[in-house]
Amino acid sequence: MTNGISILFSGGPDSSLAALKALERAETVHLLTFQHKKMGKIGKHRKVVQEMQRLYGENRVIGYEDNIDPLFNKFFLTGMHKKLIRYRTFYIPWICGACKLAMHIAAIRYNHVHHITTTYDGGNIESSPYFVDQMEPYINGIKDLYRSYGMHYECPVYNILDTDKETEKYGLTSTKDTKKEHVIFSTQHSCVNGLFVHAHARLYYKPLRGKNRTRDLSGQFLNEMLRDCRTFLSELI
Repeated sequence: MTNGISILFSGGPDSSLAALKALERAETVHLLTFQHKKMGKIGKHRKVVQEMQRLYGENRVIGYEDNIDPLFNKFFLTGMHKKLIRYRTFYIPWICGACKLAMHIAAIRYNHVHHITTTYDGGNIESSPYFVDQMEPYINGIKDLYRSYGMHYECPVYNILDTDKETEKYGLTSTKDTKKEHVIFSTQHSCVNGLFVHAHARLYYKPLRGKNRTRDLSGQFLNEMLRDCRTFLSELI
C-alpha cells in the first residue's frame, strides 16, 4: 500500500467513493476540502468525514479544510474580460473551471508538503456534459499538470453510475440516496454560482453550441491556464 492519497473532497457520493477506493490502496487518505467566498459556507461534508473516521480510524482518514480565496481570484478574476472576448461566453472560463484549477494548485502544494504522490478526484461522467472541469480534455490536462510535479492524478469513479449506491457497499450510510437530491444537498454545500453554470449549460450553451464544441473549448481554456498554474506553483513549492 502507498503511504497516502489525497482526495479533492466535497462530501458528495462521487468524492466519497473515490476516498473509499483510495483506502483500498493507501494507508492514509487526506480529504481536502477547499472554500472561497463565491462558494458560500461549507460544513456538510464533515458528517461524511466523521463517518469514514469511525469506520476506518482517525489515523487513516485525515480531514483538511482551507480557504483558497487568493488562488481562486487569480484564476477567475485575472484577465476575465479577455477570456470573455476570446471564448464569447462566460461558461467556459467561469466559476467551475477557475474554482477547480485553484483546488488543484492547493492540492499539489499540500501533496508537496506531506510527501504525497497521488491525488484522487470524484470527477464523474454524469456531470461531464455540464461542468468543464469534468470533461475529458480538461481531466487529461490536469493529469499532465500533476505529472510535471512527479505526481499522479486519477478519477477512479469516472465511469461508475449511482455512486451513492456504491458507497453503501462499503458501509457508508451518510451519502445514501444523495444522487436523487437537487439544489440542496445533504452532504455537500450548494454553490449558487455552480447551479447557475449548470442551468446555463443545460438550457442554453450546450444546446446552442453543441457538446463537441464545449468539450474542445474546455481543453483550450485549460491549456491557456496551465501556463499560469505552473508559474504560480513555482512560487509556492
